[in-house]
Order: sequence, then structure tokens, then C-alpha cells
Amino acid sequence: MQVTDVETFVVDADWRNWFFVQVETDEGITGVGEALSGEGLTAALEATAEAHKHYVIGEDPLNRKKINRQLRRYPFAWRAGKLINAVSAAFDIALWDIAGKYYDEPVWKLLGGKVRDEIPVYANGWHIGERTPENYAHHAKKAVEEQGYPALKCDPFAHYEYSLSDDQIEEVAELLEAVRDAVGWDVGIALDCHGRFTRRGAIEVADALEEYDIMFLEEPVELEDRDVMADVTQHVDMPVATGERLYNNETLEDVVRKQACDIVQPDVTNYGSLQEVQHAAAIAKSRYMTVAPHNPNAGVSTAASVHLCAGMENLEVLEHMSRDVAWGDEIIQHDFEVEDGTIAVPDKPGLGVEFNADAAREYPGEPKDSHSLFDEEGALKRP
Repeated sequence: MQVTDVETFVVDADWRNWFFVQVETDEGITGVGEALSGEGLTAALEATAEAHKHYVIGEDPLNRKKINRQLRRYPFAWRAGKLINAVSAAFDIALWDIAGKYYDEPVWKLLGGKVRDEIPVYANGWHIGERTPENYAHHAKKAVEEQGYPALKCDPFAHYEYSLSDDQIEEVAELLEAVRDAVGWDVGIALDCHGRFTRRGAIEVADALEEYDIMFLEEPVELEDRDVMADVTQHVDMPVATGERLYNNETLEDVVRKQACDIVQPDVTNYGSLQEVQHAAAIAKSRYMTVAPHNPNAGVSTAASVHLCAGMENLEVLEHMSRDVAWGDEIIQHDFEVEDGTIAVPDKPGLGVEFNADAAREYPGEPKDSHSLFDEEGALKRP
């Protein structure tokens, strides 16, 4: 069996684009993959995939390690770069999909088996819209009572950076209080800081919001200085999570060794290969840390993440988008539904999804920039 072609798809997903690759073979088996994308990045992903697909075409799709090595090491100038890793991850996911279909087995079984039949999830994306206590309360209640999520993550800090004034902290506290009033205290609440704060600002924010029983504080500071992240982790009275922007285990090992967080968050569409994420989980496990994969992406990412999480002994929880564009189900057909706070691990061959290339072409993504983060009234559109 040989790879005969690779096609890329950039799909409109409102405040961002989705990026997919479809890998075709001479035996008629196709696989679909996804790369982590964001505002203004999909054009670069598309160009990188087109420029490097010659490392895939003509190869045996079952020989994933050779293909992945070629993609990540042969382009010397970009070796181990983030774009290369994201594109490599998309190809790798598609190749696992092909392998599962070829062997008539689910990907989790090819990855070594599973230790659980259901994957615990938390909701992201539920709070898109007006940044008001009323909106937060309404959508939090909907996510919990109607969609069955046991935990919620949000970025209630808008575009604030470095540190918050007393008024800004009070503003954020009102949002969280509204959520607690709406869903009670048995529901988890995680806060995403997107790396915006200073060391002191992060600690002050955590101290001020501690009373709301925070499930974890995500990316309180940037990871460039792991010692600073470790210092924040040691000084706040809540778990700290980070790692969505990591793309190699060399950096992750430094994070783990320095105990710079409590929970690591690798993204399967950003990490180069599924087996590298398995290695990341093993590194975290060696220091008694848990894994909560980053997954604010489309159905292909969710599928790949579910298969990986099935075999993770130190899994904490998986991120899942509770609200997305209406045409998402047209493009990716799947059975990954949230029931009682979990997603069932599938037994279908491959990833267990069906990719509709024609539907993907009907919703072409346009270039996105930072202005696409806000609506006409200035409300934050992204989670």
C-alpha cells in the first residue's frame, strides 16, 4: 500500500479556521487528520503541508515512524519547529486512521490498548458571547443541565494583561459568582489565563479567586521561563495546568522536572505524533502528574484525543467544545457525544469518524486576524 495524494482543507469555524488533511492510498483507504490552528495560522499550515507532502506521497502509510521522522527532521531549517510539528501531527493522525481501517481495528487498540471505556470531559466554548454575569450564568446552566458537562472552563479576564486592578478582579468575581449560583458547587470551574499575567499578577488573581473552588488555573504565565511558572505553582492554592503550546518532549521534560505545573496539557494536533503524546503522558506519570489534553478543535482532534486518552493511566480530563459552528457535523460525522460527563471510547475501525470533503469545500475558511476575536460590540468571541 502506498500514499497517492494528500489534500488540505481550510474550513471556516467562525472566530478561527479548522485545518484538515486527507491522505489517500492506492488501495482506496483514506485517512483524515487535523492540525491545531488559530487566527491567521491556517494559510501557513496549508503552505507548509503543500510544501512537505512529498515526504508522505509514495510512502507506505503503515510506516508512520519513517514518515514522521522525514517530516520533522529532514526540513533542516524548520526542524522541530511548531509549524512542522502541527503539520506532522495532522499527517500522523491521518495515517493512524488509515492503519485502523486497514487492520479493521480502532486506533486505541493499535496504540496498545485501553484502561478505560469512557473519557471524562469538561466544556469549553460555552461562554462565547456577552461578558456579563447573566450570559455566563445562562450558558453555564445550559452546558451542565442540558449538555451534561460536569465541569466548565472559561477565560473571564477578557483582554486584561499583566495584573488586574481591584475593580477588574471584582468584575471577574461577579462572573464566577453568577456561574456558581447557576450550577452550584459540585461543578468544576477552570480558569484559562492564556499566559497573560506577570508572576505577581498571576498569584494575586489566584488568591483573589480561590474562594470559587477553582478546578485548575491554566497558563497563568508564559512558559518561556519554567522557573517562574514553578514559582507560581508553588505559591497558589489551586492546581496549575499548562502545556497546550508545547510541541516537543524536551521542553515538557523540563516543565515536569521543575514541577512547573500540576497538570500537563499536550495537544494531539500540535505535538508531532500520537506516540509523542503517549511519551509526554509517561514523562508526567514518572513525577506523579496528570494529563488533561488541550482540545478546543474539531471532531478529528476529539477523536484522536479520545483514542489516546483511552490508554492514559494518569488522565485527568479532556477538553471538549460545547458550542461550535452548525456545519461542523456536516463535515465530520461521528458518535462522540457527551453523556453523563463522558465520551465513550469507540470500537469502529480507525478514528471512528467520517470526513465529508465536499462539505468541507462548501465552507472555505477566510484569513483570520486578531480582530476576528471580537464581535461588533467588542464582546469576546473566542473561548
